[in-house]
Amino acid sequence: MHPGLQAYAKILEAEVSIMNRLRIGEMAMKIYGAVAVLLVILFSARTEAADKTQNLGIIGTGTFSCEKFTKYDSAPNSSGQMDLVVQWAWGFITAYNFRAAFAATYQDDDAPNPVTPPDAASLLLFIRKYCEKSPQSNVATATLDLIGTLGGVVTSSINMPKK
Repeated sequence: MHPGLQAYAKILEAEVSIMNRLRIGEMAMKIYGAVAVLLVILFSARTEAADKTQNLGIIGTGTFSCEKFTKYDSAPNSSGQMDLVVQWAWGFITAYNFRAAFAATYQDDDAPNPVTPPDAASLLLFIRKYCEKSPQSNVATATLDLIGTLGGVVTSSINMPKK
C-alpha cells in the first residue's frame, strides 16, 4: 500500500476510535443523568397545594432556612458555605431540567421549560433578595422561585419542618 494511503488509513482509524469513545462518554452521561433524576424522584415527595408541611427527602444546604442563609451570608469568611449553597442550587436546577426525561412528551432535544442556571453571583443575589422578602422561607423554595423567574413551570413551594 502507498505510504500516503497508510497514513490516511491510520488517521481514519484514529477518528473512528475517538468517535466511539465520545459516543460511549455521551451514553455514560445520559445514564448518570437518568440515575440522578431517578434518585431525586425516589427521595422526594410530592408537595400538595395545601398548608400542610410535607416530609421531603431533601438534604444539603437547600434545607437552610432563610434565617440561616442570611446568617452565613453575612458572616466573614463564609465563601465556602456560600459555594455549597450555589452548588446545591445548581444541582436542583439541573434536576429540574432533567425531569423532562421522564415526561410523556419528552423529545431528545426538546425538554419542556428547561432553564439556564445563572452564574454564582446572580444566584446568591436572587436568594439573598428572596430571603429578605420572605425571611420565614428557605433556600429550596427560593431556588424554586428562581426557576419560575427564569421561565420554568413551578406549581408548589417547599415547607421545611421546624426543628
